[in-house]
Amino acid sequence: MTALSPEELEGRLNAHRELMISWLAAMMGGEETTRALLQRLSEDATFKDHEEDPGIAPGEGFAIETATARESRTILEAARARMKAEQRTRETG
Repeated sequence: MTALSPEELEGRLNAHRELMISWLAAMMGGEETTRALLQRLSEDATFKDHEEDPGIAPGEGFAIETATARESRTILEAARARMKAEQRTRETG
């Protein structure tokens, strides 16, 4: 496994922390809050990387935000895949 840069590691940790806080808050708030959380996660996971000027080298903060968005997106995609697999299992089982 390749060692992660400090920015990548910080971004990934930030994503996990934010997701954990959001999930707990949504569980405490009920069904409506959970739906709002899922919508916000979908939007947050698509952080814009300002590709319109590719000549500019990204700064540390930008690298952290990009890593956070990428990790959030990866977790969200894995959760969706697991949900679909569990639904298929319930339907066939």
